[in-house]
Formats: sequence, C-alpha cells, structure tokens
Amino acid sequence: MIHSQAVDVARANFSLGDISKMPVPIPALAEQMRIVTEVERRLSVVEELESVVTANLQRATRLRQSILQKAFTGELC
Repeated sequence: MIHSQAVDVARANFSLGDISKMPVPIPALAEQMRIVTEVERRLSVVEELESVVTANLQRATRLRQSILQKAFTGELC
C-alpha cells in the first residue's frame, strides 16, 4: 500500500492525502484505560523523584555555603 508508491530510495513520498487515508489502529477502551493508568503511575514516580532531586540540590547548596563560610572565617580544621 505505502511502499508501492515510493519514489525515493531512503523515504517514501507522502502527501497529506496519502496519510489521511491510512488506517490508524486504536486499542480497545480497556487497553486505553490500562495505558492511561500506567502513564499516570510513571508520571507520579517522576514527580516524586523530581521532588527528591530538588530537595537534595537545595541541601547541597546550603552545605556548600556553610563550608565556604567556615573556610573564609577560618573555622575549617
């Protein structure tokens, strides 16, 4: 179907009309819901990790500032 009209070696020559005629398979509703649930679960994990990273970056900044302050006041041993 698509490859029968290819005009180039590396890629097929697609027009909007060709693409609009192509069937797009859509999973059943139950599968769509399972996909949405899994994506939401993974996004929650990413958001949690982002919070941990942000907190650790803030902690590192505070520690660095504390070390520099002690270094400049001669409190480091």
